[in-house]
Amino acid sequence: MKNIILVFLFFVQTLAVSAGSKTALVIGNSNYESIPLANPVNDAVDIAKNLKSLGFEVIHKDNLTRKQMRNIIRKFGEKLKTKGGTGIFFYAGHGMQVSGKNYLIPIGADIQSEFEIPDESVEADLLLRALDDAKNPLNIVVLDACRDNPFLRSFRSTAKGLARMEGGTGTLIAYSTGPGNVAMDGQGRNSPYTKHLLKYMTQSGLSIEQVFKRVRVGVEEDSAGKQTPWETSSLRGDFYFVPEPTQSNNIEKNQKKKVIIENKYFMYIFAFVKKNRRVK
Repeated sequence: MKNIILVFLFFVQTLAVSAGSKTALVIGNSNYESIPLANPVNDAVDIAKNLKSLGFEVIHKDNLTRKQMRNIIRKFGEKLKTKGGTGIFFYAGHGMQVSGKNYLIPIGADIQSEFEIPDESVEADLLLRALDDAKNPLNIVVLDACRDNPFLRSFRSTAKGLARMEGGTGTLIAYSTGPGNVAMDGQGRNSPYTKHLLKYMTQSGLSIEQVFKRVRVGVEEDSAGKQTPWETSSLRGDFYFVPEPTQSNNIEKNQKKKVIIENKYFMYIFAFVKKNRRVK
């Protein structure tokens, strides 16, 4: 009986933590040997700062090698698996697609031929698999990674930009530009995409979909229509970086209601097990 009570309490505590947990992994890669980028580290620093101010537990890393990127993605997935809640992944740096698959380019990648890309880069699907394994209810993936391909001149078949990806249920994937197109690195501190994301993610009352719509309009205006951000989504619930007070209350009420319902469910299980033990 003692073991049953401990298991029951574990489930109740897990549900309470999962309802409001927010975890983010932010990576900025700038120091490439062939074509360094001015803004990704700045972008990552500023996004991480915003997310921390919004109550996220943030894992922030810059200029990572392939092994370091894989390790930190694994750690991020394990955190989400333990804590649940909302997960956000932000990456700024070089990215490319090969044969319809997307790859994030780490620092120190030694790529001389196209066939080496899978071995020298980090497949974006690795992240999606980590999120799928975590089974948390809501994930947002932001890829400001469609900058100029540093290997495009030497690789004949490598397409521009990134290919469209499909995440699992409850996942929104945001690209700094449309499939097959290239994004600008920008002349200021941040890329045009991240500049507008920083602006709108802190405005209260905007749903995640509204945030990205405003980012799209801003980037299109800055680029004279040459760059159009893109999203794919299978979100099932609402998400606000900064809810209005009434929205915040509603979200809190819904989360509490969900926990109460699930707690009642486990109470029924507990009572059923207890009754069966008495019968035996």
